[in-house]
Amino acid sequence: MTTWHKFILAILLLIVQLGCAGSMKGVVRQDAKRVEFSYTDSRVGAGSLQALLPGGERFEGKIVRIGSTDDQSDTAISGSESIDFEDVKLFDGNAEATLSGSKGNIMKCRFNLADSIIGLSSGGFGLCQVSDGRVIDIFF
Repeated sequence: MTTWHKFILAILLLIVQLGCAGSMKGVVRQDAKRVEFSYTDSRVGAGSLQALLPGGERFEGKIVRIGSTDDQSDTAISGSESIDFEDVKLFDGNAEATLSGSKGNIMKCRFNLADSIIGLSSGGFGLCQVSDGRVIDIFF
């Protein structure tokens, strides 16, 4: 392999690992208040997700593609096993996230990505449920 080929390969690997960052818009079903989500996506199966809910609670956690080696379990956050996230469980998706809130709540999300290889930047829709019962519909 020539030096030129090694250089091109290194650039391609860097691009794949860097991934992307962006935002998603959500709406709380119960009161139609807007929620802003931001993400970074590494394109290798995992990324991070943040949200700020009306009322000021901040959420942060990891988003993974379902079927990746980084899959999360329902008990990824201590205490979440006792909370019923039925709306999220019923939502068919190819990526999921569990987020911790700054005021003690937990948020579980599931996303249906338009292209699971490209990740969140490909667009799609999702559903999040907060441990206090609020459900958030997301489009990106």
